[in-house]
Amino acid sequence: MATMFRRLVPILLGAVLASCSTPDLLVVDPDWMPWQITGLVRQLEPGIYGPKRTTVTFRNGAVMNSDVVDLVFIGQLSARDDPPYIIFAGRRCWDCESNPSIYVHSPTGGTLSKRTTRYRYPGRLYSHTNGSLIEETRMFFGDCLPGRSAATAVWFVRTRRDTPYWRDIAIILEVLGGDLEEEILEDPAPSVASTLTLVDKGLCREIPGHQMSSEP
Repeated sequence: MATMFRRLVPILLGAVLASCSTPDLLVVDPDWMPWQITGLVRQLEPGIYGPKRTTVTFRNGAVMNSDVVDLVFIGQLSARDDPPYIIFAGRRCWDCESNPSIYVHSPTGGTLSKRTTRYRYPGRLYSHTNGSLIEETRMFFGDCLPGRSAATAVWFVRTRRDTPYWRDIAIILEVLGGDLEEEILEDPAPSVASTLTLVDKGLCREIPGHQMSSEP
């Protein structure tokens, strides 16, 4: 067996925040902003990897562990007097065909696991078999839906992944009384128009999308 070695990869977030035109929408509690995200990969032999973990260190000194890889800080959702929910992007496995996903997790809720509920990463999704477009998703967070909490994440999804015809759905994560509540709406799904109005007012932020291929 080849000699085991470790690769330590620290990721600082200053450049990410500096590139954002509205950082107030990214951070509602600076104490719970990640200061450093460090990933550790143990290669047992060429192409074969052992245990993997990610450590997130927050500005207040708190530490959260995760087995989600390529973890990236996206933003926060306020939870009143509790620590905010953190929005991350990440993938389930290292150097594989897994697409990035969105995770919404309390930093005091224990390990962020790849078995934690994951949500669609925004963008266009193409079939890996024939290259046809099978899904379009837009994601927003903040004060993004009239009549809802100001701490809401919403996905507007146009999909034909499971059916031969297109259908529209909306996935809503809303912080209510410090708890995270999920709701799925369709027939009809809410329009994105009112959300875009809130984006124009600076109350809601959209996460830019990627072009992706469906996972085999």
